[in-house]
Amino acid sequence: MLKIIFNIFKKIYKFIGFNKFALLNYYSVFYFLNYKKNKNELKIKRINFNKLDRQKIDYFKNKYSNESCVIVGNGPSLNKTDMSKLHNIKTFGVNSIFLMSEKNSFKPSFYMVEDRLVMKQNLKEINEYDIEYKFFPHFYKKEGLYKNSLFFNMDSRFYRDEYNILKNTNIKFSDNFAKVAYAGQTVTYLNMQLAYFMGFKNIYLIGVDFDYVLPKDVIKKGKVWESHGDDPNHFDPRYFGKGIESNDPQLHKTIIAYRKAREFLEKNNVKIVNLTKGGKLEVFERGIYDEVFN
Repeated sequence: MLKIIFNIFKKIYKFIGFNKFALLNYYSVFYFLNYKKNKNELKIKRINFNKLDRQKIDYFKNKYSNESCVIVGNGPSLNKTDMSKLHNIKTFGVNSIFLMSEKNSFKPSFYMVEDRLVMKQNLKEINEYDIEYKFFPHFYKKEGLYKNSLFFNMDSRFYRDEYNILKNTNIKFSDNFAKVAYAGQTVTYLNMQLAYFMGFKNIYLIGVDFDYVLPKDVIKKGKVWESHGDDPNHFDPRYFGKGIESNDPQLHKTIIAYRKAREFLEKNNVKIVNLTKGGKLEVFERGIYDEVFN
């Protein structure tokens, strides 16, 4: 049945000028094939993302026009990075960056959590993390997040297994974060969209090592890793340490999102440079951290 439906869409799109099925607008097909699930998600959005939420996000549109910022990943390379050099620049921190704050008092200008397991296992710490602006997907409003919290509309269909068209045909980069932001397997992809919305013209990456190992003491449960020892993939061994669950990073999907970000930002005259010390991410132009921040 699905094959028949896809063939129908293929013929329709070919007729109107798209000669490659890969260029098919996957959003139209996705809604058609998953009507009930998408209807339920729309209901959740209407409850948890309202006009006031959007107005609060709109406040940041081009607020930092032509400035520079740093998106901080949480890879081990952060331990080799002098964070004190970032005191005069806007920074984006994610997930359990509060563990770094314990070490050296670094605190980002903006903070975001996307991952459901990170939220579930660190709700108290996330709520108590004293950051001026904290951004969360709309469906976390029910978690009781309150202090300095801003909620945005996140389209998470990139994660869906039931949609089997190649991933590189169903990734989007938002040109209006107040309206919608698109998931891309990594919270840093959301931060790139937010940074663009805020007007930053130079985006630097640090701590985005893009290099994961599967520890021998991890038990895989589908796409979830259950840790039984120290975490070697982040700046702190406690990050996803003993007894903590994490999602399979699925770097083969993340790379698709990063390529989309590079394509979009280049077209819109925004420069993105990877200043991570080491690591395996080669999608973006490389730079030297200690030369940019000296």
